[in-house]
Amino acid sequence: MPDSERTWGIGRQAGRARAGAGGLSALLRTGLLGLVLVCAACGFEPVYAPGGGSVADSLRTVSVDQPPGRIGQAMRLAILYGIGDRQSGIQPKYRLRSQMRTDTERVAIQADESAARVNVIVNVSWQLQDAAGLTTYETGQVRRTVAYNVVADTFATLVGQRDAERLAGKQVGEAIRTRLLLALRDR
Repeated sequence: MPDSERTWGIGRQAGRARAGAGGLSALLRTGLLGLVLVCAACGFEPVYAPGGGSVADSLRTVSVDQPPGRIGQAMRLAILYGIGDRQSGIQPKYRLRSQMRTDTERVAIQADESAARVNVIVNVSWQLQDAAGLTTYETGQVRRTVAYNVVADTFATLVGQRDAERLAGKQVGEAIRTRLLLALRDR
């Protein structure tokens, strides 16, 4: 078979494959549009959509108290990151208070009784109150555990510890933010 015929055959098959892919992408677009319409019809409202929704607007009216320490700061920043831009004229309607307890647990004990791994355990009890702190609307508890390795290099171990604390604070903050969204949705 001459090379020109082989090339023509391959090109023809590739063209058919592209046509099939175009049909598939059109089918996917149609299916995606149908899914969006079904979700809109059932009352689905994306929380973080541009322009916001009632839940996103309510979330912007929450004042978040600062828990002490590095973990508390990471938790507060994770909550505030999800709230988005707070406009300067908005007066807080709600206040988020929290009590944090942190522990460390040595695990993976070696023969010389030193730990090769340490768990950072963060327990947070939180309350969503009115701005004055007189009425409690919702309460909850969140617990997260993050581990880091203990290595021969002291600096590397310290960096691992700080990263684990920051991650634990972030995870706790994200979990609380999700629960706040659910609480405010029902209000």
